Amino acid sequence: MKVNTAQNLLAGASWCAVVLLWLCAASVFISPVHCRLLGVVGLAFPFFLTGVLLMQALTLLFARRHAWIPLLGLAGAFFSIRAYIPFNFPSSPPEGAIKVISYNTACFGGENTAAQERHAITNYLIDAQADIVCLQEAATIPFTRYAEETLPMLEKAYPHHDTVSINSNIYAVFSRYPIVGKEVICHNGTNGSAAFKLLTGKTDTLLVVNCHLESMHLSPADRKSYHTMVRTPEESDVESSSRLLVSKISTASVTRAVQADIVADYLKLHEKFPVILCGDFNDTPISYTRRRILSQGLTDAYETTGNGFGRTFNRDAICVRIDHMMCSRHFKPYACQVDCSINASDHYPIVASFEWQKEK
Repeated sequence: MKVNTAQNLLAGASWCAVVLLWLCAASVFISPVHCRLLGVVGLAFPFFLTGVLLMQALTLLFARRHAWIPLLGLAGAFFSIRAYIPFNFPSSPPEGAIKVISYNTACFGGENTAAQERHAITNYLIDAQADIVCLQEAATIPFTRYAEETLPMLEKAYPHHDTVSINSNIYAVFSRYPIVGKEVICHNGTNGSAAFKLLTGKTDTLLVVNCHLESMHLSPADRKSYHTMVRTPEESDVESSSRLLVSKISTASVTRAVQADIVADYLKLHEKFPVILCGDFNDTPISYTRRRILSQGLTDAYETTGNGFGRTFNRDAICVRIDHMMCSRHFKPYACQVDCSINASDHYPIVASFEWQKEK
């Protein structure tokens, strides 16, 4: 009797874990505008996934006849799991593919006095030999340093350059192709997105969308509080800290959802253009923001060619991929990766290559 009771408890716990995982996966289909707490749910996806995996192990050990429950849960969330933690065979870019880098530079690493540290990001971008570089937070401190030092260095490697300024936030594109147009798609404070038109051939106009969507607006104290909650919860006021963090994150998710809708509408209006879209979404792979933008016929380069979690935000205990890179049907992505070799910003750059596809 005790054995049956324990097995039934495991079965019940398994169903609870599965339902939570499925609800989290399904949250991407409802805008936080209608329910702002949904903007927080996606952040819990790895915890719910861990819970289902734990129940899978426990049922296999102690209640095998119920082991199908967590297995069903994993199968039902397969596409969400693949989006969050993809695994793909290596794909070497073919000759002629367009190499793209997206990088939130955090003002080129901030105000460093040593020239070597100051130019770490600039030298990285020069050595990378990309065809297109999209930068967010590309202003320097002080601002005059951009024109005096950064721009002259980058222009030697990338002959074409243009920027869009959304308040103090500089969205920059450096390219081997001429830039023939630009416009702001959406903005709120310093966050938003901008489109740049690049001439890749005599008649081929490539639309490059550079995003830096609404920030979580977490202060250093907020991040420290989160770090403490994750690493040493016994040393923090978990309830109070959680309430504050949820409030900030959910509020930002509403603005971000509106921005995602605007970007998606813009893509629909320009669906005939070849598009490469990238940037700092400030949102994870399990989010309304990412799904809404992908819904316009785009392919996520990391999901289809990358491997692992792909952490792009490298501070505190926030181990998430919030920088993304996508392309329209005109391209096939290759070898998307998060480059952890440089730690000068609070983000790692995300890199991918794109091969033109013949129109059918």
